[in-house]
Amino acid sequence: MFQFMTSTRIIFGEGALHNSLSLLNQFGYSALLVTGQDPLRSQQLEHYFKQQNIRYQRLVIKGEPFIAMIEELAAVGRTFCPDMVIGIGGGSVLDVAKSLAALIPNQGSVYDYVDIVGRNVPLQVKSLPCVAIPTTAGTGAEVSKSAVLQSAQEQVKVNLSNAELFPDLAIIDPTLTYGMDAVLSGYCAMDAFTHLMESYVCSEPNPLTDMICEEGLKHIAMSILPACRDDHYPSRSNIAFAAMLGGMARSNAKLGAAHGLASALSGRLNAPHGLITAQLSPYVMTENISVAIELGRSDVLARYRKLAVILTMDNDANIEDSVQWVENILAKLQLPSLSVYGLCNTMFEEVAEDALRTSAIKGNPLPLNQQRLITILQQVCGLNCHYQVL
Repeated sequence: MFQFMTSTRIIFGEGALHNSLSLLNQFGYSALLVTGQDPLRSQQLEHYFKQQNIRYQRLVIKGEPFIAMIEELAAVGRTFCPDMVIGIGGGSVLDVAKSLAALIPNQGSVYDYVDIVGRNVPLQVKSLPCVAIPTTAGTGAEVSKSAVLQSAQEQVKVNLSNAELFPDLAIIDPTLTYGMDAVLSGYCAMDAFTHLMESYVCSEPNPLTDMICEEGLKHIAMSILPACRDDHYPSRSNIAFAAMLGGMARSNAKLGAAHGLASALSGRLNAPHGLITAQLSPYVMTENISVAIELGRSDVLARYRKLAVILTMDNDANIEDSVQWVENILAKLQLPSLSVYGLCNTMFEEVAEDALRTSAIKGNPLPLNQQRLITILQQVCGLNCHYQVL
């Protein structure tokens, strides 16, 4: 038995935003508009609001969403009393929009509803209608049931996760990603890859997420280089589609150690989440394959073998070819290493301990203890590991 949930309505394709503006009227006549710093991104929406006499207030998000920021913005939102919340921007912007849609009608603190550092209690009141419009292709936040927030005090990223966070309307218009910076495009696309990869090999996949992951991984394998390096428009569309599928997959299957470690590291490193998961992924894959061989887990090894076939498009690919593919793509995308952001100066024991408390790591295909997570971190830094695995 399995279940599957995603956004209520999804509209995908070039020109989707322009062709879907009239759908906003169904949600009411006042909007809390959450955007990034570029005012041009929301220009089309604001023009439509003025045409339709829709009352709106724009909130500009700079950088990562901290819990304290969400608390303040929720208070602003309650004063404004919107009928709907609309987010247009990257993953952080969409996470803020989803959080506000959920928290404005609910009482209490953000800490009541988040994991790791909070109480993680269910939302009591239905969320406001939420519309999610991504301008990057990576997180799949437009179709996911969680928002990633940062706790400054505990230096860790946490999840606000609930079925109420699924947007009511997701508008994915690949033209909004055209012209993106190559490095930004690279770590966004690799974020989508890691969602799909970890959901595919996780401890609780299901037949529907398997189909979604396989299709998404095929799109990534075909299109990641021309999309990110050459700004090839059809490839951009393929990556936007894969990112959407990744959001669906991670909301209905599980993730793994790459995301568990990334949650613990993101509060300590001033590095993009997608870059962290991307640089961790080959080492996590290698460790999982090694443990699967030790334990004789043929089912896990079969998953990694199929992953290698999909990524290389070679039916004779070996299990290890999946890791080699990731390493080659990272090199070709020329993404910065995590050492640039100070990874090797962090306390690996504390990071591993925090990672073990995340919900993401519970989906890893095999349990990894603290020493194995430390080994992964050491390997990312290119250091020799001398930890005894218990």
